[in-house]
Amino acid sequence: MRSMAKKERTYSVIIVSDALSSSKDFVVTHRFIRRAIVAFSILLLIFGFMIYDYLTISFDTQRIKRLETDNSQKDQQIEKLVSQIESLENNLQQMETFKSKILVATGLMSPTALTEVGRGGGVDNPIGSFSANPQPQQVPASPSLPLTERLDGLEQITGRAVKINETLQFVDSFLDKQKVRLASTPTIWPVNGLLTDPFGPRTHPLTGKPDNHSGQDIATQLGSPVVATADGYVLMTDHNSYLGNTVVIDHGFGFQTRYGHLAEFAVKEGQYVKRREVIGYVGTTGRSTAPHLHYEVNFFNKPQNPMDFILD
Repeated sequence: MRSMAKKERTYSVIIVSDALSSSKDFVVTHRFIRRAIVAFSILLLIFGFMIYDYLTISFDTQRIKRLETDNSQKDQQIEKLVSQIESLENNLQQMETFKSKILVATGLMSPTALTEVGRGGGVDNPIGSFSANPQPQQVPASPSLPLTERLDGLEQITGRAVKINETLQFVDSFLDKQKVRLASTPTIWPVNGLLTDPFGPRTHPLTGKPDNHSGQDIATQLGSPVVATADGYVLMTDHNSYLGNTVVIDHGFGFQTRYGHLAEFAVKEGQYVKRREVIGYVGTTGRSTAPHLHYEVNFFNKPQNPMDFILD
């Protein structure tokens, strides 16, 4: 029996140098070549994984940067949207206030039901029909809402806008049938000037004591024309120690207006006047420190804030 092992195959590698005219040879075995090929394959595989991992990380980094940019842009858009929502809410609140004034002007709402009632209270009146003291109402301030609630509130804002639109459409239809009442509602300024003492609690300019002011004082030049703020009949032209020369106009539908401290009258008792018709001239008669008009609006003998009715 032959027991001699098969001789392993070998390969000779000869390196020839032209410069030295010499050569070197190496002998490598078949096993060495196989192992070298396996080792090279493993290194190539590892290198391939490293390249793949690098490319994956690079792509992920770029994607994260894009996402960060997108998020930044979305944050800016959200902030802009929130700002627009807040502006829309403010505009809707003004529209609702304006809507309420229109409803009062058309008789669809009582003046005492306004959500923006000014400071109440009368003055030391010589005429009893102008001495009622309504209680002021305050509008609660809306708290600052989180972003998510403001975004969710878009539906409510849309609903409010729809209701306001429906109400105004109804008012538009109603006005066609109520032109007489609208003409009899005091909705304009009686004179142009500077608003001084407002309606409600104040410190009396002459006595320095707390006082309830039943009207709105408007300072302006002596002799400026004063106009009727609505159609009606002149109920009274009289002089008293408190308001001096005074005109009272009955507009019907529960409305009366009073104009005090006039220099002279331009109308007579019983006369019918139209809105914007001159009824007198600004003066400083009665208890007055300077030329101005004392203007009152009364609804069924109860003083109201004139600012709640003025539309122009």
